[in-house]
Amino acid sequence: MRQRVAVVGGSGRMGARVVRALSEAGATAVPLSRRTGFDLTRSDSDDLTRSLEGIEAVIDCSDAADHRRATFEASAKALSRAATRAGVGQLVVVSIVGIDRPGLARMGYYQGKLAQERALATGPVPVTVVRSTQWYGFADQVYVALRLGGWGRVGLAPAMRMQPVADGAVAARLARAAMESPGSTRIELAGPEPMSVADLARRVWRARGVRARVAVLPVPGLPGFTDGSLLPGPDAELDPTTVEEWARTEGLSRPAG
Repeated sequence: MRQRVAVVGGSGRMGARVVRALSEAGATAVPLSRRTGFDLTRSDSDDLTRSLEGIEAVIDCSDAADHRRATFEASAKALSRAATRAGVGQLVVVSIVGIDRPGLARMGYYQGKLAQERALATGPVPVTVVRSTQWYGFADQVYVALRLGGWGRVGLAPAMRMQPVADGAVAARLARAAMESPGSTRIELAGPEPMSVADLARRVWRARGVRARVAVLPVPGLPGFTDGSLLPGPDAELDPTTVEEWARTEGLSRPAG
C-alpha cells in the first residue's frame, strides 16, 4: 500500500516540489493549502482533523504571510493538535540553518520559524526538522536587477555569507524524511560550498548567459548575516548540486527580468 503523506502548503513554491518528490518516491501525496480549504489560522479544529484522517505523515511547508512569531506558533499548535487527533504518525517541517544562533536573534522571520519548530516539538507526534541553508533561487529574491544601457544588468545584494543548496534537493530530503521511520530528530542540509549572496547572484546570471554586475549592500544590526551563523554545522548533509548545474536545469526556466 502506498504511503499517504499530506503536504501543508502544497501549492506553494517548496510544497509543490515536495508533492512531486513524494510521487516520484512512490508515495501518495495529498497537497493541502488555503486553496483546498486547509487554513491553519482560520479553519475549525474539526475540519483540520478531518483533512488529516488516513494520513500517515505530514510535511509542513506552510509559511506565515505576516512573518510574525505569534502566527507561526499558533499555526504549528493547530497542526499538532489536528495531527494528534487524526492519528498521524509523523510530522516533518522545513526550517532554516542557524535560526537558534545569537547572531540572528534580531531576525524576526527566523525567530518565527524557531517558534514553529518548538511548538511542533511540544506535541506527542514525533517531529523531524529539516533545516536547510538558503536555496539557489534566493538569488532572484534578493537581487534587484536594473538594465544599464547595452551593458547588461546591475544589481544590489545584501552582505550575507551562506552555503546555498538546490531547491529540489531540499524537497527530496523532506519527502525522504516523511517516509523514514518516525522519530524526533533534526537534520541540516546544505549545498557543496560557502559563498556570498553577491557571488551566488553573479554565478546564476553568468550561467544564464547574462552579463551582470552585483554590488554588496551592508545590513546593519544583523551580525549573523556575515559571522557564519548561516553556515551549516559539521554534521550537516551536503548535496553536491552546484550553482551552475542548478541554473542549467531549473534556473534557466525562471524569468530573467
